[in-house]
Amino acid sequence: MRGLPCGWLNTKHLILAAAAADGAAAMGSTASTLPPATADDCIPPKKRGNWHDAQQPESSIPPKKRRTWQDVQQPVQNLDWISAMPDDVLIKILSLMTIREAATTDCLSSKWRHLWENVPYLRLTASALGMQVLAPNYHDNLDFWNSEATKFVHKVNELLLHHSGNGVQKFKVRFPLTSAHASDLDRWVAFAAASGAKSFELSLCHRHNDMVTVQHVEPYNFPLNYFADVGHCNLHQLWLSNCSLEMVNSNLNGFSYLDCLVLDSVSVVDAVVLNIMSNCCALNMLGLRKCHQLINVRVYHAQLLRMDVYDCKSLISINIHAEKLKYFSYMGHKVDVEYEYAPVIQRLHAHFIKKNECPLECIGAFPELRTLILQFPSRLQVRRVLQNSKKFSGLKEIVLYILTSWEKSIHSVVYLLKAAPLVETFSLEAYGTLNPLNKLKIKWPKECTLGMLHTIRIGGFSGEPELMLLLFFLLKRSPLLKNLLIDPHQRHYQGFDRWKAAKPADDATRCFYARGVAWTHLAPKIPSTVKFRVM
Repeated sequence: MRGLPCGWLNTKHLILAAAAADGAAAMGSTASTLPPATADDCIPPKKRGNWHDAQQPESSIPPKKRRTWQDVQQPVQNLDWISAMPDDVLIKILSLMTIREAATTDCLSSKWRHLWENVPYLRLTASALGMQVLAPNYHDNLDFWNSEATKFVHKVNELLLHHSGNGVQKFKVRFPLTSAHASDLDRWVAFAAASGAKSFELSLCHRHNDMVTVQHVEPYNFPLNYFADVGHCNLHQLWLSNCSLEMVNSNLNGFSYLDCLVLDSVSVVDAVVLNIMSNCCALNMLGLRKCHQLINVRVYHAQLLRMDVYDCKSLISINIHAEKLKYFSYMGHKVDVEYEYAPVIQRLHAHFIKKNECPLECIGAFPELRTLILQFPSRLQVRRVLQNSKKFSGLKEIVLYILTSWEKSIHSVVYLLKAAPLVETFSLEAYGTLNPLNKLKIKWPKECTLGMLHTIRIGGFSGEPELMLLLFFLLKRSPLLKNLLIDPHQRHYQGFDRWKAAKPADDATRCFYARGVAWTHLAPKIPSTVKFRVM
């Protein structure tokens, strides 16, 4: 099977292969009767001839016997290459299918009857089970939603009833369910814990970034006690969406190997998060998104490497004591971030969403900081914040998201670059609209040379005059510049390293105009040593 693409083998191929094998076995060694391939095949061998035969004496060497199609196929027609493979290889093939397709292979033969019951990846979604995918406004028709939820629960229960529960690597459930289905959900959680699944995702929503709360319906309470006082649990990743968590007094030793915990739209309080983290001695990644009951998040962990906090509306403060933390990302309103002990942070995201809030104010002094990613929701004067600041002396990369037009305040970008003398890569994502070129008088900083800058990327470019002037200034003050990329397409950061691009139909006119401005007004002023690209 070496060399075949990942999705080549599907249920149809397997059924055809098995049918061919069964047919060959029934025929035994008897060759199949095929129609004559040519007119000469209708003539007996002794009577065949052509005009060469009339010219050649009888002692001539007879012509070589023709090999027919059935002669070539005869030695291999009885071989079933797929069924002859070891079971572990066949199970690997089945894991490439949806769970519904894998389950249908049990009708092929006795060889396949129970293979799917050992599939290590259980992805239980509406599409994987052959159901209709709910529309985004499914909650407007509660009767239809209840009917589809009942079907989904029944299908999952049937699959888990027949699955062996051995060797499960990943167990994923995604469907909008609530506390009304608590008894079934509890059995699924118990299955995940008992099967030794390494990754468990319970996403009780329509899809990612589409959390809908049905009125007068309580979210499902995830039973943490299923992971208390257990000795065989091997859970490494836990992702929960649209449910709730409550305090458990027992020892959660089922989380001893947990290295990734993501709570997305989960109703949980500060004490519960702190309690869970105290039982996760191997935790490397913590993600909190839309957990609106969190107020004061305290993180004390010796092994934590990454922490993401997004859009927690009631949040007031974050206290971090993590000696190995390298990546910290925050998106939302301004909060007090206290870095009690975080000496090795290398990558910092600060995406502010409210006007007149400056993300630079939540940055501490990090000697190892190399990448800084900031989102400014409004036009700000950041020069005062940067005065006498050595926070950015070791930066190698700066990424800025500017949600509104800065016009004359665009010179603040240069002041930030000036405060980071070692920066090598600069990216700016703009979210403007079509703007005609007009004259702006901008007071740029004096004695500014960006001696290490070699790459500039401008995303979401719309031909803004302030961005054109910024690029003209950077081209003059960056002697080592090698790459300049202009990308007119706009994209929005969603958190957890996910992006959402603008719809092509709504963006086509702006992109066409932006490309014209770049090639007409910017390209002639670019030195020949700089590689210039427009996407």
